[in-house]
Amino acid sequence: MVIHEVILHPSRRANIRVLVIANLISGLIHGFYNVILQPFIVKLIESTGKNVNPEETLGLIMTVAALIQILPMIFASKISDKIGRKRVILGSFIFLPVAMLLFGTSGLLSIKYPFSYYSFGANFPLKIASFSEIATTSFPVAYALAVAVLGLSCVSISFGFGDPAGSALVAESAEKKKTASSFSIINLAFYATGLIGPLVIRILTDRIEIWVYFYVLAVLRLIMFLYQLFALKEPHIIKDYTSSISKQFMQSLIAVYQMFLQMFKSMFLYLSIPFYLIKRRQKQPVRSDYYNEVETNLTLFRDIFRNPGVPYAIGFFILDALTWGLSISIFWGSLVTQYDFDEGNIAVLQLAFSVSTLLIFIPVTKISDKLKKTELLLLSQLTGSLFFTSNIIAFFTLPQYRLYIIMIGWVGMGASVAFWMPGIMSILTNFDKKRRAETYGMVQGLHLLGWFPTAILAGLIISRVNFLAVFIISMVLLPFNLLMAWKFPVKEEKEDEEKTVED
Repeated sequence: MVIHEVILHPSRRANIRVLVIANLISGLIHGFYNVILQPFIVKLIESTGKNVNPEETLGLIMTVAALIQILPMIFASKISDKIGRKRVILGSFIFLPVAMLLFGTSGLLSIKYPFSYYSFGANFPLKIASFSEIATTSFPVAYALAVAVLGLSCVSISFGFGDPAGSALVAESAEKKKTASSFSIINLAFYATGLIGPLVIRILTDRIEIWVYFYVLAVLRLIMFLYQLFALKEPHIIKDYTSSISKQFMQSLIAVYQMFLQMFKSMFLYLSIPFYLIKRRQKQPVRSDYYNEVETNLTLFRDIFRNPGVPYAIGFFILDALTWGLSISIFWGSLVTQYDFDEGNIAVLQLAFSVSTLLIFIPVTKISDKLKKTELLLLSQLTGSLFFTSNIIAFFTLPQYRLYIIMIGWVGMGASVAFWMPGIMSILTNFDKKRRAETYGMVQGLHLLGWFPTAILAGLIISRVNFLAVFIISMVLLPFNLLMAWKFPVKEEKEDEEKTVED
């Protein structure tokens, strides 16, 4: 079952077409999901009691979700290098229909049990400093919020497990020297259907409850899972590969267990490295399997950071995450609390973002393989800076014009994403071709570690200072991002000959 060397299967080329179709479905799903998620959680938070601060609570929830996403990405991403890409991708997708059902159920619970029922009362004995408002919180609504957080955790676990394998699969399925354009084409499909969700929500605002959408998204997630089960090709030649769909489904279920096992096992091994380094000084007649495995993990960790571009990339990604995370991590929820925007307003902004991304992705798909990766990163940072400036201007604008000013920023953000995706994905999947997923997971996980504190920091800044402050801080950090993007040490594809079995 273990892949001892990377030998690619000729049929892998079909995956690009399959992923384009899969991303058409995924874009449709995220078009709805991105508009409704944070407003939905904010409404649940506000229903729990008048003393609850929505920005700080939303920031705390999104921070926990980020941590749940980071852990499997760093500690379990290597599993797809061992057992193959397809079963790991399918295994991670199992969590997504469940997550959508949990969101929908939390919405139903909040309706069935309004917050005026079963109040604890002011004399409730439980005292928790971070949740002192519990005296005014009803148990059923708090329970509904907990179910929503569980759903968000499932989404985070899915992304943490599946993203390294999915990104590695694209890189391995793309034609030689066309990795960047392959990522562009796949993301182009994603944003093409991403227009539909915001448009539908804009038309149906106040006509359909938010939680209803989640049940529809659960069905779409299931369809996407089944399509990939039947159509996706395993890009590696592995011994236990089977063409039986039922056996592949069972393998994906087993992969879920293997991913969790790998995550907890790797966490234990990495945490025990200091103990290992102390004991290594002592002479031992026989080395246990434990010591051998810790030594292997330590060696792999060192090898990743000996790669010339990896330490620099991690520093750049952490700074980039802090710069953008402060402004974006709880942005949609903050629009609800700060400017009284509803789902319809947010849908308009998402629509502007998706249209901009789509229009810029079309030419970028043609030129992304010709541009240097550093040029793509610089263009991404420069166009994205429009998001910060527009939100600063909008803060001082009359309420009736604010939506249009912020919309200009999201046009710039769309262009930023179009340049960022092919550049960054090509870089991350090109560090180590024999261990694509593990290296990608380690570096991207550390990138997300930079995002980890941003949600709670943004919540504190917005609630204790004002909404303007997060954008000013991001603007101050942006020049450092530009400098690091310009100096980024990238090994271009033409300089790196791929040693794989050609068709």
